[in-house]
Formats: sequence, C-alpha cells, structure tokens
Amino acid sequence: MQLPHPAKKSLVNLTPLIDVVFILLIFFMLVSNFIRWHAIELSVGETGEIVVNPLSLSIVTINSNSHYLLDRQVMSLDEIISTLKPKVINQPDHSIIIQPEKGSNVQAMVDILKLLKEFAGDNISITRSSNSTDNL
Repeated sequence: MQLPHPAKKSLVNLTPLIDVVFILLIFFMLVSNFIRWHAIELSVGETGEIVVNPLSLSIVTINSNSHYLLDRQVMSLDEIISTLKPKVINQPDHSIIIQPEKGSNVQAMVDILKLLKEFAGDNISITRSSNSTDNL
C-alpha cells in the first residue's frame, strides 16, 4: 500500500517584507527631519477695558485683501516694521495691537506676528476689528 505524499507546504519568505519595512522606516525618519515646526506663542487675555496712552500705541490692521494698515495708513510690511522698530526700541512700553478684519488671511497675520515678535516681545496684542459684527 502506497501512501500519498503529503503536499509540500510552501514557506513564506519574510526577508523581503522586513526589507520593505526597514526602507519605509528609514524614509519616514529622514523626511521627518526636514519638517520644521514653527510655533508662535500666544496668550489669551481677559475681556475688559484697558487704559493705554495713545502715544505709546500702534494699531496694525489687516484687511480682507491682505493689505496692512498702520494707524489707518496703508503700508507695506517692510514699511510697518521700519516704522515700529524705532518706536519700540525708544519706548519699551510701546504696545502694538493687531486687528485682522473679517475675511483677512491668517498667513498675513502670522507673517507680521513673526516679524514683530523679534523686537516687540510681549507688547503685541491681537483683537477683533472694531467694525466686526460677527461672534467669535
């Protein structure tokens, strides 16, 4: 009596799978080093009225067309920085308020925040535009 030969079990070779996993791991490790995370630290103040000397206050408005206004005068970003930097250096208590209008670009606000933070430090505030009627 002849018994049938059992079918050979095919062996799964895991080496190529392990190679692919290691290549993916190395790829993602290298790519994650090229990503730079930038964070701008913001602190949320309380609602209320503050008394500020108008001579030591500058208001930067960002309108819906991403144009910048410094104290209601249209200026470029470079002009605003060159105007505000001497004021802040000469008056350390000089405050800057940023007012993005409804429909303004968030990137425009981040750009000016980044540049102002270099020399103005913590004297920067963000507030809603006075002509804004929407609820935040």
